[in-house]
Amino acid sequence: MRREDAIRLFGQNNLSIEAEIRRLETAKGLNLGHRTDEQKQEEQFYPQFSEKLRHEAEDMARHYIIFYCLENSIRELVTERLRELHGDDWWEKAAVPPIVRDNCKKNRDRELAMGFTPRSDAMIDYSTFGELGEILSANKETFGDMLRDLKAVQRIFTNLNTLRGPIAHCKPLAEDEVLRLHLGLRDWFRQMS
Repeated sequence: MRREDAIRLFGQNNLSIEAEIRRLETAKGLNLGHRTDEQKQEEQFYPQFSEKLRHEAEDMARHYIIFYCLENSIRELVTERLRELHGDDWWEKAAVPPIVRDNCKKNRDRELAMGFTPRSDAMIDYSTFGELGEILSANKETFGDMLRDLKAVQRIFTNLNTLRGPIAHCKPLAEDEVLRLHLGLRDWFRQMS
């Protein structure tokens, strides 16, 4: 495993630990110094929601954090590797399938037309989780040395993308799906050479 990949995995593990500490802090009503003024202000309105919804939201927050870290770490991995090989204009080169490039441009243009603040200057940040898998598949020779089996990676991405729906659309995950999320995460890390 390359040093950069080991450092990335170390950072992702730390983010998972931090997320669990924050969850415990919330669940047990502890203040370990992570509360901000914004959080204090939110507490004024938060109690007005039903206890059931608040508990579901707290449980789902952990899954969102995991998925956020996973998806963005994959974007970083793709960006770093393709920039190494193709230079700073890697996005415009053949490394990215045209359909992915076009869809990302449409996503960015749609947000700009709505008057939203651009989420990023990097076009890869407008890609979907599934499109990240397409970029990996289109660059088998580039990622083959760091991912053990690209077909297995595609299966993992398909399963995780299915789980992404409820997480992104504010619906609770069933117990089996929580297990599936953690297994998918383990499978992803296992694929990293």
